[in-house]
Amino acid sequence: MLTAVQRPLSPDALAAIRSIPEVCAILRAWRRPDLAERIAWFASNDDLDDGELPLTLDSARGFLAVFGAVASDDGKIDLGCSPEGWLCAVWRFPDLRRVSLWFMDYDAVMYAARKSGGHFANLNNGSEIGSRAFITRRLLETEEWFSWYNAKTHDTNFQPGIMSPATAAPATSEWMGK
Repeated sequence: MLTAVQRPLSPDALAAIRSIPEVCAILRAWRRPDLAERIAWFASNDDLDDGELPLTLDSARGFLAVFGAVASDDGKIDLGCSPEGWLCAVWRFPDLRRVSLWFMDYDAVMYAARKSGGHFANLNNGSEIGSRAFITRRLLETEEWFSWYNAKTHDTNFQPGIMSPATAAPATSEWMGK
Protein backbone atom coordinates (compact mmCIF):
# COMPACT_ATOMS: atom_id res chain seq x y z
CA MET A 1 0.00 0.00 0.00
CA LEU A 2 1.23 3.51 -0.83
CA THR A 3 2.00 5.71 2.13
CA ALA A 4 3.91 8.51 0.42
CA VAL A 5 4.04 9.38 -3.24
CA GLN A 6 6.33 12.04 -4.61
CA ARG A 7 4.55 14.90 -6.33
CA PRO A 8 4.86 15.43 -9.26
CA LEU A 9 5.16 11.91 -10.62
CA SER A 10 8.03 11.10 -12.95
CA PRO A 11 7.19 9.94 -16.49
CA ASP A 12 8.35 6.44 -15.50
CA ALA A 13 6.06 6.42 -12.44
CA LEU A 14 3.11 7.58 -14.57
CA ALA A 15 3.82 4.88 -17.18
CA ALA A 16 3.91 2.23 -14.43
CA ILE A 17 0.32 2.94 -13.32
CA ARG A 18 -1.78 -0.01 -14.50
CA SER A 19 -5.17 0.47 -12.85
CA ILE A 20 -7.71 3.00 -11.61
CA PRO A 21 -7.24 1.76 -8.01
CA GLU A 22 -3.55 2.75 -8.33
CA VAL A 23 -4.61 6.22 -9.51
CA CYS A 24 -6.93 6.48 -6.50
CA ALA A 25 -4.19 5.32 -4.10
CA ILE A 26 -1.89 8.06 -5.37
CA LEU A 27 -4.57 10.72 -4.89
CA ARG A 28 -5.19 9.46 -1.35
CA ALA A 29 -1.44 9.62 -0.66
CA TRP A 30 -1.58 13.24 -1.87
CA ARG A 31 -4.37 13.81 0.68
CA ARG A 32 -7.11 14.13 -1.92
CA PRO A 33 -9.50 11.28 -1.06
CA ASP A 34 -12.36 13.35 -2.49
CA LEU A 35 -10.82 13.19 -5.96
CA ALA A 36 -10.00 9.49 -5.54
CA GLU A 37 -13.65 8.72 -4.72
CA ARG A 38 -14.90 10.62 -7.78
CA ILE A 39 -12.45 8.85 -10.08
CA ALA A 40 -13.40 5.45 -8.67
CA TRP A 41 -17.07 6.28 -9.29
CA PHE A 42 -16.44 7.40 -12.88
CA ALA A 43 -14.44 4.23 -13.59
CA SER A 44 -17.25 1.99 -12.32
CA ASN A 45 -20.12 0.78 -14.47
CA ASP A 46 -22.60 2.32 -12.03
CA ASP A 47 -25.09 4.81 -13.44
CA LEU A 48 -23.90 4.63 -17.08
CA ASP A 49 -26.42 5.43 -19.80
CA ASP A 50 -26.52 3.52 -23.09
CA GLY A 51 -23.43 4.29 -25.18
CA GLU A 52 -21.47 5.82 -22.29
CA LEU A 53 -18.07 4.50 -21.31
CA PRO A 54 -16.51 4.39 -17.84
CA LEU A 55 -13.45 6.53 -17.19
CA THR A 56 -10.41 5.28 -19.08
CA LEU A 57 -7.09 4.61 -17.39
CA ASP A 58 -5.22 6.76 -19.94
CA SER A 59 -7.47 9.72 -19.14
CA ALA A 60 -6.92 9.28 -15.39
CA ARG A 61 -3.13 9.02 -15.91
CA GLY A 62 -3.18 12.25 -17.95
CA PHE A 63 -5.02 13.97 -15.12
CA LEU A 64 -2.46 12.72 -12.56
CA ALA A 65 0.35 14.11 -14.70
CA VAL A 66 -1.19 17.60 -14.68
CA PHE A 67 -2.63 17.61 -11.16
CA GLY A 68 0.67 16.40 -9.70
CA ALA A 69 2.67 19.08 -11.53
CA VAL A 70 0.61 22.23 -10.92
CA ALA A 71 -0.49 24.16 -7.87
CA SER A 72 -3.35 26.57 -7.46
CA ASP A 73 -3.70 28.53 -4.26
CA ASP A 74 -7.25 29.74 -4.79
CA GLY A 75 -8.73 27.40 -7.41
CA LYS A 76 -11.31 24.82 -6.36
CA ILE A 77 -11.28 21.66 -8.45
CA ASP A 78 -14.30 19.63 -9.56
CA LEU A 79 -14.23 16.44 -11.62
CA GLY A 80 -16.63 15.14 -14.22
CA CYS A 81 -16.59 12.42 -16.86
CA SER A 82 -17.69 12.65 -20.49
CA PRO A 83 -19.70 9.90 -22.23
CA GLU A 84 -16.45 8.97 -24.03
CA GLY A 85 -14.77 8.12 -20.71
CA TRP A 86 -12.66 11.30 -20.58
CA LEU A 87 -12.00 12.81 -17.17
CA CYS A 88 -12.86 16.52 -17.03
CA ALA A 89 -11.17 18.65 -14.39
CA VAL A 90 -12.53 22.14 -13.78
CA TRP A 91 -10.70 24.67 -11.61
CA ARG A 92 -12.95 27.54 -10.49
CA PHE A 93 -11.47 30.71 -9.02
CA PRO A 94 -13.18 33.35 -6.84
CA ASP A 95 -12.81 36.06 -9.50
CA LEU A 96 -14.61 33.94 -12.16
CA ARG A 97 -11.45 32.66 -13.82
CA ARG A 98 -11.88 29.06 -14.88
CA VAL A 99 -9.86 26.26 -16.46
CA SER A 100 -11.50 23.14 -17.86
CA LEU A 101 -9.37 20.26 -19.11
CA TRP A 102 -10.77 17.13 -20.77
CA PHE A 103 -8.18 14.36 -20.73
CA MET A 104 -8.93 12.54 -23.97
CA ASP A 105 -6.13 10.07 -23.26
CA TYR A 106 -2.75 10.24 -21.57
CA ASP A 107 -1.41 12.92 -23.91
CA ALA A 108 -4.33 14.64 -25.71
CA VAL A 109 -6.16 17.40 -23.84
CA MET A 110 -9.10 19.54 -24.84
CA TYR A 111 -9.24 22.82 -22.91
CA ALA A 112 -11.21 25.96 -22.21
CA ALA A 113 -9.71 28.67 -20.01
CA ARG A 114 -11.32 31.96 -19.04
CA LYS A 115 -9.14 34.81 -17.82
CA SER A 116 -9.98 37.26 -15.03
CA GLY A 117 -11.32 39.77 -17.57
CA GLY A 118 -13.83 37.22 -18.84
CA HIS A 119 -12.02 36.54 -22.13
CA PHE A 120 -11.21 33.01 -23.19
CA ALA A 121 -7.55 32.12 -23.58
CA ASN A 122 -6.16 31.06 -26.94
CA LEU A 123 -3.38 28.70 -25.93
CA ASN A 124 -2.91 26.74 -29.14
CA ASN A 125 -3.38 29.01 -32.20
CA GLY A 126 -7.16 28.68 -32.20
CA SER A 127 -7.26 24.94 -31.55
CA GLU A 128 -9.01 23.70 -28.41
CA ILE A 129 -6.97 20.48 -28.41
CA GLY A 130 -3.27 20.00 -27.77
CA SER A 131 -0.78 17.77 -26.08
CA ARG A 132 -1.02 17.59 -22.30
CA ALA A 133 2.54 18.87 -21.86
CA PHE A 134 2.03 21.80 -24.26
CA ILE A 135 -1.32 22.93 -22.82
CA THR A 136 -0.03 22.61 -19.24
CA ARG A 137 3.05 24.66 -20.08
CA ARG A 138 0.91 27.36 -21.75
CA LEU A 139 -1.42 27.52 -18.73
CA LEU A 140 1.60 28.00 -16.48
CA GLU A 141 3.26 30.60 -18.74
CA THR A 142 0.34 32.98 -18.40
CA GLU A 143 0.59 32.86 -14.59
CA GLU A 144 -3.16 33.46 -14.57
CA TRP A 145 -4.20 30.10 -13.14
CA PHE A 146 -1.40 27.84 -11.94
CA SER A 147 2.19 27.65 -10.79
CA TRP A 148 4.49 24.64 -10.81
CA TYR A 149 3.91 22.45 -7.78
CA ASN A 150 6.74 22.81 -5.28
CA ALA A 151 6.49 20.47 -2.32
CA LYS A 152 8.55 22.83 -0.16
CA THR A 153 6.05 25.68 -0.49
CA HIS A 154 3.15 23.37 0.33
CA ASP A 155 4.77 21.92 3.46
CA THR A 156 3.14 23.30 6.60
CA ASN A 157 6.57 23.84 8.15
CA PHE A 158 7.88 25.91 5.26
CA GLN A 159 7.89 29.67 5.66
CA PRO A 160 9.19 31.58 2.63
CA GLY A 161 11.45 34.50 3.38
CA ILE A 162 13.88 36.93 1.84
CA MET A 163 17.55 36.71 2.64
CA SER A 164 18.98 39.89 4.02
CA PRO A 165 21.76 41.42 1.90
CA ALA A 166 23.85 41.50 5.07
CA THR A 167 23.91 37.67 5.22
CA ALA A 168 24.44 37.00 1.51
CA ALA A 169 27.96 37.19 0.18
CA PRO A 170 28.22 39.67 -2.70
CA ALA A 171 28.86 38.32 -6.21
CA THR A 172 28.61 34.65 -5.27
CA SER A 173 27.00 33.67 -8.58
CA GLU A 174 28.87 33.00 -11.76
CA TRP A 175 27.63 32.00 -15.18
CA MET A 176 27.86 28.25 -15.76
CA GLY A 177 27.29 28.27 -19.56
CA LYS A 178 29.94 27.86 -22.22
